[in-house]
Amino acid sequence: MLTSFFGKSSPINYLLLSALVTIGFFVNTFSEQAPPFSVETLPQIIGVLLLSIFAMLLLDFIIRKNNVTLNNTYAVFIFTVFTFLAPQFYQSPLVLLSNVFLLLATRRILSLNNEKNIEKKIFDAAIYITLASMCYFWSILFFLILFIAIVRKTSVIFRHFIIPFIGIITVFVVATTFQFLINDSFNWFYEWLEPIDFSLHSYNDIKLLIPAFLFVCLAIWMGLYRFGKLKMLSKKEKPSAGTMLFIVIITLCITLASPQKNGAELIFLFAPIAMITTNYVEISPSKERSVFNEILLWCIVLIALTIHFL
Repeated sequence: MLTSFFGKSSPINYLLLSALVTIGFFVNTFSEQAPPFSVETLPQIIGVLLLSIFAMLLLDFIIRKNNVTLNNTYAVFIFTVFTFLAPQFYQSPLVLLSNVFLLLATRRILSLNNEKNIEKKIFDAAIYITLASMCYFWSILFFLILFIAIVRKTSVIFRHFIIPFIGIITVFVVATTFQFLINDSFNWFYEWLEPIDFSLHSYNDIKLLIPAFLFVCLAIWMGLYRFGKLKMLSKKEKPSAGTMLFIVIITLCITLASPQKNGAELIFLFAPIAMITTNYVEISPSKERSVFNEILLWCIVLIALTIHFL
């Protein structure tokens, strides 16, 4: 049922998924663990909801523009289910905003396969990644993806490696000027830097352990499957597929590096794992495989629903 409904792309799919994101958002916002609601927090609440729906639609846009998957809505469906698995990001707007900036950077990085406006795409990606790091420092690791994408291009030009640094400097100049005018201080730079912490003691909580374990299992399982299929892909599909595997690895590192692990950092895994899981689900050479894919999707849904009762 899930494979047949989300195996196509239609307006009703997006309306349903937007409604699910909204339901999940309000369930989390008005839960006992959430901060008390007030009129002063209303603009932030509305902003977080709109940003969450925008992230889902942005993911779909990235997929369609870069042929990451076939013409279906599996990825946005899986992404939406993941928001129920790890809804802590709703209480961390900066983490959510950082993830949106990384999605925008992903869009520009994947579009490097097209030789048009290469310098502009690299500059835009560098701007987005730097802005993401302003919200969540370890997002800066995404620069590795950008440089890998530059290296993997057929025509490598030295100035392409300089452009990301120009993007970083541009954001830094604007941020420093803003901080100096508003706060009359340059101390923001020291507050921006964060230590690295690979400690996993926070995941002793069953509500964090289960989604984290599921994400790691899916990343390894689907990642290895996709890696094994790389040679069979067309020349058009290979660049995006290879880049997506690197993105999965880097987002795992971003999640692990966080000094404050409260579950919100898992949002960085939503999009890349949703995309490689879709690559696995959309290939159904046999009836048995189709049944297995249906069971897989239902298992993810059931885990997302039952975790709230633990």
